[in-house]
Amino acid sequence: MTEIFIENQALDITGELEYLITYAIDDVRDFGSRNTSFSKTIILPGTVKNNRLFGSIFNVQIANPYDPTQDNVETNFNASVAATCIVFQNHVQVVKGTLRLLEVVVDGGLIEYEVAIFGELSGLVGALGSARLEDIDLSAYNQAFTIANVTGSWTNEGSGVHYPLIDYAGTSAAKTDWDVLAFRPAFFVKELIEKVFTASGYDYTCDLFSTTRFKRLIIPNNQARLASYSTKAFDADADVCTGPCTYDGDDVTPVKLSFGTINYAGDFTASLLNTRFTYGGTNQLNCSFTINLVGYLIAGSDVYFGLYKNGSLVDFSDPVTATGDFIVSKTFTGVSFVSTDYFEVKALVQSGSGSFSLTISSGDITLTTDTVQLVNLNYGEDIDMNAVIPRGIYQKDFLSSVVKLFNLYITEDAGKSKHLNIGPYTEYYDLNASGIQDWDYKIDRSRPLRIKPMSELNSRYYNFKFKSDVDYYNDLYQKTYSEGFGDYIYDSQYEFANEKTDIELIFASSPLIGYAGKDKLVVPMYKLDAGVEKATATNIRIMQKKTVSGVGSWSIKNGVTTLWTGTDYPYAGNYDDPDAPANDIHFGVPKQLYFTLASGSINVTQFNVYWSPYMAEITDKDSKLLTAYAKLSTADISLINFSKLIYVDGCYWRLNKIEDWNVNFPDVCKVELLKIINTVY
Repeated sequence: MTEIFIENQALDITGELEYLITYAIDDVRDFGSRNTSFSKTIILPGTVKNNRLFGSIFNVQIANPYDPTQDNVETNFNASVAATCIVFQNHVQVVKGTLRLLEVVVDGGLIEYEVAIFGELSGLVGALGSARLEDIDLSAYNQAFTIANVTGSWTNEGSGVHYPLIDYAGTSAAKTDWDVLAFRPAFFVKELIEKVFTASGYDYTCDLFSTTRFKRLIIPNNQARLASYSTKAFDADADVCTGPCTYDGDDVTPVKLSFGTINYAGDFTASLLNTRFTYGGTNQLNCSFTINLVGYLIAGSDVYFGLYKNGSLVDFSDPVTATGDFIVSKTFTGVSFVSTDYFEVKALVQSGSGSFSLTISSGDITLTTDTVQLVNLNYGEDIDMNAVIPRGIYQKDFLSSVVKLFNLYITEDAGKSKHLNIGPYTEYYDLNASGIQDWDYKIDRSRPLRIKPMSELNSRYYNFKFKSDVDYYNDLYQKTYSEGFGDYIYDSQYEFANEKTDIELIFASSPLIGYAGKDKLVVPMYKLDAGVEKATATNIRIMQKKTVSGVGSWSIKNGVTTLWTGTDYPYAGNYDDPDAPANDIHFGVPKQLYFTLASGSINVTQFNVYWSPYMAEITDKDSKLLTAYAKLSTADISLINFSKLIYVDGCYWRLNKIEDWNVNFPDVCKVELLKIINTVY
């Protein structure tokens, strides 16, 4: 007896239902696919009960409201959202995951629902959808950009915010002392993963994520500039003038006002004694422009204050009409700027004859954008953490790259809803003799056994690579060696193909640089133009952090002001320790280092630790993929554990796939087994 439950409610099924399901952990011919269980199309009858559970979706005139906080069933049914699903055979659970409605067939008075069921890993991907890293709620970490918050973060591990030292353009001339803008917020990989799972409604168990090394992995800021969300585009005060604070003029030549204190310049550059401000941004800036001025006027005629753009008048303020103290406040709306546009504020007599002399005692000009945008951050200002996390990165791609980097296996927990068990290949399989399952008697010997040597893989080369990037050192290494820094090419020695399979991450590599005579290793994230550092946005990075002690005394500065002096520094890079590395977050040992290695090992790479045993096994000359037919009962399926080894014909095997097991009529089905050559490599 087969039972199918959607959101804990039983569906009606037909007695002759043929329900085929495939269980999979991986597919050596679809490298690193990390497949999940799935069914072939299932036909469900349009009974009164099923029609109700599917929200009468067959009725084209119905438009049900949807509440994501409620079960995805009945009047709340949404075909674009996965519904939880459990399948029982003779009251034994044989699959747990999500149900997808593929199509509704209406033939006269007959209604049928074509559905498919997928394992919970597929459900996680569906739940993440198009969510990006910036959609994660990081507001709890919003804080002021102060030296106390910068240095106080250096002991954080696994959660919170960390401010590492990274060589962004123009943050240090001598590479000894560093501007505070070299310290930008970075986020811990472990906490980002936790928040992604929480938002998706799933949870997980993973011992690796709780290790010290993993808790030190960070995602640094990768923008060309440190920026935060704001509507502020420009702010300047007129209380301290770099030029004259007293202005004499007439109705012939307007007088340009000078603004002495630039509180926030944004993408504007001041010139001509702070009387002209030129926009250098790449996007059109749509904003409102406000003038607030306080002063004293001696006038023979009415005096106006005008906003000029590219030398042409935009609009006037209301007039100041009498000698004496005055206050002027005027907002000009609908003002836009594109690159190289400039503005000035001028005092003038609008018409007639007359002259004036005025003194500005205080005031300001501000530009406010019509919509929230990213604006440059200055020291002391508040940081919106959702603005400084790498943007445009899909959460599912982020997780996928972590899975590839550590060669993780993700399996569904049969006893917990929406719970996944995660671990690296090197720790996944149970090698204890007590856990081995004897399938000798389950194999159908009346059917042929197909044994495929693994040398029949389609590729000779497997390229484990990071994403290419535009910063100077990544670009230099690529041009020099025709491969990416930290990449690794594995040669399977298969002579009958030259194809190459890429295992590529979304992360870019991070070459470490040791500047001559300096005792701190840093990652440069800039371009060089004729030897001049140029700010650039880079691809998302993943680094290891460590607070290194005992370097020469150095300082963090805000311009010329010293904010902090000490002998520790917050290192971030590919190695766990810049002075004596014990492991590398990259796949391969680079052909060139841009610093002098004092001690340590640089060959403990992600490939050597997490991938080499897997690659050695599937490409060994004696490795074999056995395809056979086995009789698996409902009890067998309910106890399936891909981490347990299988014993067949005197050999130990890893279970790769169970294909087209018939839930309603359990019988012989196809299985794939990968021979174990060595248990330890």
